[in-house]
Amino acid sequence: MKRKLAIIICLFFLASGLIRIGVSLLMIGQASGWWSFGGEATEALADTRRFIADHPTNLAGFTPLSYFGFIMFMGVTISLGAIGQLWRRHWGLVLIGIYLLSHAALFVNFWTVNPKIFLWGLSVVMAGVLVWANRPTETDERVVA
Repeated sequence: MKRKLAIIICLFFLASGLIRIGVSLLMIGQASGWWSFGGEATEALADTRRFIADHPTNLAGFTPLSYFGFIMFMGVTISLGAIGQLWRRHWGLVLIGIYLLSHAALFVNFWTVNPKIFLWGLSVVMAGVLVWANRPTETDERVVA
């Protein structure tokens, strides 16, 4: 049962990471002028530009382009971390930890707390479940020995 729970969490992390990668690539292309999608992509880019320009605190000095690059970095770390945890590799947890720290850094960078903090908290809980669920069992240790 623990393993099934770990797999479900890893698949959730992988899906969310792939979405982050895809959306950030779309937005980087939009911001760079490589393509121009209308509708929500244009609106999201305008909202991001406005947020960054109007926000009084931006410790890292994000531009819309660097912000979306950071989002892509987060997507890559959580996706690779999920794959590593599916294989029960320790580096997977390290990458998930980097993702969690990166996500928290966005709250610190802009000195803001928004509803996304609940998703971050859920991710922290799920990472804790992975630590518990992917711990080697006595059976695993006997097979290795």
